[in-house]
Amino acid sequence: MRKTALGTLTGSAVLAATLLGTTSAAAAVGTEPVCAGICVLGVRAATHDTYDRFVIDLGQGTIPGWTTSEQTTPLYWGEEGSQAEVPIKGDSYLKVHVMPSYANDLNWQSTYTSPRSESFAFPSLKGQALVYSFEDGNTFGLALGPHSSYKVSKLTAPNRIVVDVNH
Repeated sequence: MRKTALGTLTGSAVLAATLLGTTSAAAAVGTEPVCAGICVLGVRAATHDTYDRFVIDLGQGTIPGWTTSEQTTPLYWGEEGSQAEVPIKGDSYLKVHVMPSYANDLNWQSTYTSPRSESFAFPSLKGQALVYSFEDGNTFGLALGPHSSYKVSKLTAPNRIVVDVNH
């Protein structure tokens, strides 16, 4: 069993991604990574009039399933019980576990190009983190502000999982 190493873009890949307006290393060089199943390429977020949206960008293939869980305690890196707290703060937290999905290709090179964690100043979405990546599953943690509800759905062309958090 191997833990996934998460990498970041460097050098010419950053320049190419910037020029092409993409956060996907695969898109920056014009090829899709090959994973054992579907690749997790990155995440992005935006705010809208009545909701904040968190998007998990995926590669080609069958969109994986997901489960969600809410908690009021802070998020931690890795498995439950870890002592390393994730540096995003919210009133509550939502975990989105995506499985099967891979953050590394068949050569164990990272396909995930977004920041490991980041904060937002949106009304309901306060931050995101890839809190756990192991074998064929990835868990994203979302820091939430006051909200009434959320909805998770899948979209295609390109493949992605979307979390809308109402204001």
